[in-house]
Amino acid sequence: MESPVTFDRLYEGAKRFARLAMEAHAEQDQEVFLLHAGVSVERLAKAALARVHPTLLTEVNGKDDMLLHFAGAVSKPPARLRTIGASTAIGRLRKMKVLPEKSKTSSEADELDGLIELRNGVAHLGTDDVQDYLGTFVATVDRLLPHLGQEAGSFWESWSDAVQVVLDDRADRLQKDVRLRMNQARHRFRTRFADLPEGAVDGVEQAVSERGLIVVEVGPEKALFQTLSLCPACDREAAALFLAVDQDSALFDMDLTAEGLLCGLCGFHLSSSAEVEAVGLPTTVQFSVEDLTRIVTDASDPAERLATIRLSLPTVKRADAHDSW
Repeated sequence: MESPVTFDRLYEGAKRFARLAMEAHAEQDQEVFLLHAGVSVERLAKAALARVHPTLLTEVNGKDDMLLHFAGAVSKPPARLRTIGASTAIGRLRKMKVLPEKSKTSSEADELDGLIELRNGVAHLGTDDVQDYLGTFVATVDRLLPHLGQEAGSFWESWSDAVQVVLDDRADRLQKDVRLRMNQARHRFRTRFADLPEGAVDGVEQAVSERGLIVVEVGPEKALFQTLSLCPACDREAAALFLAVDQDSALFDMDLTAEGLLCGLCGFHLSSSAEVEAVGLPTTVQFSVEDLTRIVTDASDPAERLATIRLSLPTVKRADAHDSW
């Protein structure tokens, strides 16, 4: 009788949970990510042990049922299948020099232990820990795959590009964060619109896009606008580029600073001028009052909204037919 605990089943299970973990991370669901990432690491670690010999999956607790079954001495598996846990599997791989051992000079082993501990915490009680373990998860899988004789591309499949971004140690933190979010947004875009008929995405793009310059918010020191932009992730003109101008700017020839971006199709977002610059978009654009198409502020009365805008953005000094907007 074939054992239900085999290398192929463990490996395929690790792949499936890795995909679920990456999807959860893209949706910023930290608890679900930790749960699936921990299961993926556990199954991949067990697959690495099973590749050497299935007996390495048995617990050392005085019972021989699983040991005899994995060794092939008994063909029928025991009624209750029980293998080692994640921590024990990782510990055995460390002794085999497959995974890095704990040391005072390296935190890699501690981070992996932290991932497994948090996975267990999520499974039982939940967690408020907001630390991002994506790098630890990806690095652990990257260490195990060569030992298994498996290619990274076949394991990660559509998430391969995002994983390469995480593993890239040449880029600085900001560049990596932006590139990762871009890859995640592209994956969301493909997933959301893969089954739609041809041309349907164009219709959705038009529905979420609004052209012109819109006043979003007016504060005591600056005003916030938005305008339509091409999304760097999905290459669709469906992103709102958020622009700010301080109170000293005139209404004509305003130099607006790009402070963020949000795509209505793929969800890609940027939250600073530095991130806007990192994707190759201009950080400064020029508009005038003639480009305004709509005003959205907290004030309910249109006249009050216009008065608020005038107070925040001083009236241009030259005489012009548009001065009375």
